[in-house]
Amino acid sequence: MKKKIIILVVTTLLICVFTFLGGLNTHIDNLILKRLFVISINLLNGVTAFVAIKLTGVKIGVELKNFWQYLIGLGVALTLSLFIAFIPAWCGHSLVGSHTNYDIGTLIYAFFFFLLVIGPVEELVFRVYYQETFMSFFNKHKWIGVIIASTLFGLWHLINGSPLQVLFTFGIGLVFGFAKYFIKRFKYLGVSFAHGLYDFLNIIVTMFVI
Repeated sequence: MKKKIIILVVTTLLICVFTFLGGLNTHIDNLILKRLFVISINLLNGVTAFVAIKLTGVKIGVELKNFWQYLIGLGVALTLSLFIAFIPAWCGHSLVGSHTNYDIGTLIYAFFFFLLVIGPVEELVFRVYYQETFMSFFNKHKWIGVIIASTLFGLWHLINGSPLQVLFTFGIGLVFGFAKYFIKRFKYLGVSFAHGLYDFLNIIVTMFVI
């Protein structure tokens, strides 16, 4: 237990440092360098979590041939996007940002960035490492671990500078966390797919709906 707590603290500190450094991307004018920098910071967070996972024996639960996890992920992403992005936007009250001008390059980049970087990295950090670690601290009430991990997920978005964003992402974290906790077939790759697709659909809404 002591080793697990020490690794948890060190991992959290490193992720906080990398995330803070990620905020420096606003000082980079070149678009390609900016994107490479952001991708690198996210990958550093992912590697940090992966090392912690290996050191503590947390199981990632990668099941490539588990088709159901992708179908469930699709359902979760579409449901979240419908109620959080599409319906509010159609009603004239965007919850996912202001209008973004259509750009095919940005759209393609967003697709791969969210599906291959953001989804897998953030779910490895929060729904695998943090959630599984905190759940292991509670024998009878493991759901508390889901709430703690979701709280950290929300607080992590303070880098965006909005308390509302923290509350917003906390709620989304609860959806991903409890879906993974209660649905046995909903494994890491499935929740990563759901997360990445949800984020990408938000871009679709800002470009074509708002």
